[in-house]
Amino acid sequence: MPTVSHLPTAHARRETRNGIKIGCCRVCTCLHLEFLTTKCGLLKIFELLLGSCSETLLIRFGMPAATEMGEAFYSFHSTVSACLTTTFILLVSYIFSARTYGLIRQSIFEVLFNAVACCLYISASLITLFFSSSYVAFATNVFLYPRFVSSSADTAYPAMICVYYLGFIISIVYGLDAFTSYKSYKGYA
Repeated sequence: MPTVSHLPTAHARRETRNGIKIGCCRVCTCLHLEFLTTKCGLLKIFELLLGSCSETLLIRFGMPAATEMGEAFYSFHSTVSACLTTTFILLVSYIFSARTYGLIRQSIFEVLFNAVACCLYISASLITLFFSSSYVAFATNVFLYPRFVSSSADTAYPAMICVYYLGFIISIVYGLDAFTSYKSYKGYA
């Protein structure tokens, strides 16, 4: 069955209050700021904040230890960079255009992107054999923990521990976003 996107009519668009209210006037009416208060908007903001925190920790504390961690660092960094960039582009697009939000949110793109992002974060941070250890967790504990024990000034170990916990949380958030976007795609929400 084909999916039909329902866009607000011109009359319905005129009644929505876009922009920022200053006194009795509205400015920046091209902005769709109401999006930020929706469930999708809050999920996108949360994904952006957690992804930014992960990216900052990876660059600030993980880069000096990247050679010891090897592929674990680079795979997680690639995941964070790709998902963070796409989420940022979607968030900006949704803020500047209610029509874009209506079209993309009801498309298969949102479902696939969020599902793939969830899987990438899980595989990069938490899954290997029976969920018992992970790629980043393994590399952090095997290569960075001995350095941390010998020199308490080494901050890479606690930062990378935080990164792979953030990766697990972000994967849950992307999973929730995939579920809600699937409901939008099917027309349930």
